[in-house]
Amino acid sequence: MLDKNQKIAELLYPDIKMTVADLLNMYPNRILKDGAHVTRIAPSPTGELHMGQLYQAYINKQLAEQSGGVFYLRLEDTDKKREVEGAGDKIYPLLKYFELAPDEGYVSKSKEIGLYGPYIQSFRKEYYQIFAKDLVSRGLAYPCFCEEGQEAAAKEEQMRLGLPTGYYGQWAKCRDLTYEQVKERLDMGLPFTIRIRADGDGQRRIVVRDLVRGKISFPRNFVDSVLIKSDGLAVYHMAHLVDDTLMHTTTVIRGEDWLSSMPLHLQLFEYMGLSAPEYLHTAQIMTKDTETGNTRKISKRYDPWARIEWFKEQGYPAIGLKEYILNLINSTFEPWRRANPRKPISEFKLSFQNMQKSGAIFDLVKLENVCKNAISLMSGEDIYNEALSWAKEYDKDFSIMLETHKSYMLKVFSMDKSETRPRKDIKCWSEIKNFYSYMFNSIFRSRERMLDFDTNIDLKEVVLVLEEYLRNYVHESDNQKWFEYIKQVSQKCGYSIDIKEYKLNPSQFKGSVTDVATIIRVAITGQRKTPNLCEIEQILGEEETRKRIKEAINAIKMFL
Repeated sequence: MLDKNQKIAELLYPDIKMTVADLLNMYPNRILKDGAHVTRIAPSPTGELHMGQLYQAYINKQLAEQSGGVFYLRLEDTDKKREVEGAGDKIYPLLKYFELAPDEGYVSKSKEIGLYGPYIQSFRKEYYQIFAKDLVSRGLAYPCFCEEGQEAAAKEEQMRLGLPTGYYGQWAKCRDLTYEQVKERLDMGLPFTIRIRADGDGQRRIVVRDLVRGKISFPRNFVDSVLIKSDGLAVYHMAHLVDDTLMHTTTVIRGEDWLSSMPLHLQLFEYMGLSAPEYLHTAQIMTKDTETGNTRKISKRYDPWARIEWFKEQGYPAIGLKEYILNLINSTFEPWRRANPRKPISEFKLSFQNMQKSGAIFDLVKLENVCKNAISLMSGEDIYNEALSWAKEYDKDFSIMLETHKSYMLKVFSMDKSETRPRKDIKCWSEIKNFYSYMFNSIFRSRERMLDFDTNIDLKEVVLVLEEYLRNYVHESDNQKWFEYIKQVSQKCGYSIDIKEYKLNPSQFKGSVTDVATIIRVAITGQRKTPNLCEIEQILGEEETRKRIKEAINAIKMFL
């Protein structure tokens, strides 16, 4: 004999025959070592991934990897009104670019990896209803036929009275409907939602535990929140209960704006007799407003980089983003990196104890410096491969140039790779073509010839130096011998070869050997700062080097 609640459950879901126990048997425990974290990122396809999600993804990935666990991707596509066509299929490629490829989960509409799927929430509709039917049958949830206008009116009244807003107490109109009343409404074809029957009273408190923030006290949940929408799909609260249980998530990492939902979530796990995962609520990503100097939340409207695809489009190296964000996450990362400049990040251990608890300030300038440093430590071959991969997607002409002249470009990207003091010129792959434009004859000669000499230097003196440099020029690959020749040219032209001596007696010289080197550098490259000039000459070749210097001389003489 069915009781009232069981009869209502059958009315609502007559076709649901599976039980929660059946579902739990379908998804057995993962076989992992003790202490392994099973983590996930669960974005919705309602727009582009943002910086806060990338921040959380790095924590998820790092914790799973260092503990021998699993990091998976689940697509939370239950908000069909806001879903953007194609947005879901951008997520996996972006995560992969930023070295965050999940171990399992959603890849694309046609591909999933793993045994705990489906990893698309809209495909798990029946699972949510199985849990909902169970809760209703035990009187822990109930159907609600209220319309949005009724809830809006109740909220307005609650605010006027200075009360907490929500569906509870006298405003919970459907909480105690009889079986007959439920049947009558269903027979009329009225849409319904499923709400939890909360047992809090607004006075009793519970203590929850966050992995970073420790113990926090909240009132026990007293609001009858919606669990299943009128379209039969779950809201986040219900999906979290069902999916993280069946997928055996051990650690839920999400933004601090979800902290207030913990009483509801823990109440749901309690009602179902299930163990809740551990929770880690991340600090909100903040930035300093360039106009006011005030700290504010990041915004896609004002901060182009808040949309993480922007970094991919610009060609920021994934390793640079990873290092910078790990530094935001864990205060011990930066000193660890200084002590271990060339160790792989996998050797760094993320610690809950040292994680940010409050707003992490995102500094684009600091990120750029981290990226410059990361690129400076790459081999020429790695730079070539990364630049080519970026160019194939965002600069087709440049990708053809790179592929056509591979051996030449490997030499270019391998310049100045000192172990102790590597150059730090490039922060992203989109800068490479422009920075190294002087190494491509076609680009170098297609642009207006810029001779950025020091304005204090007489152009006649520039010609004198360049002509002297060409007079006995030897295409020397030995950097020390090459610099000795620069000093000879300097002395013949009246420049000091000792910088200290020049600083002590500047009036006795036209300049220093540094000025001479700059004159030659600008003539050959058009730039005042480049990698080692001797190496540049060797890669360009003697004929091209002489040709460029002669072109510079002729260009200057036109102004004399």
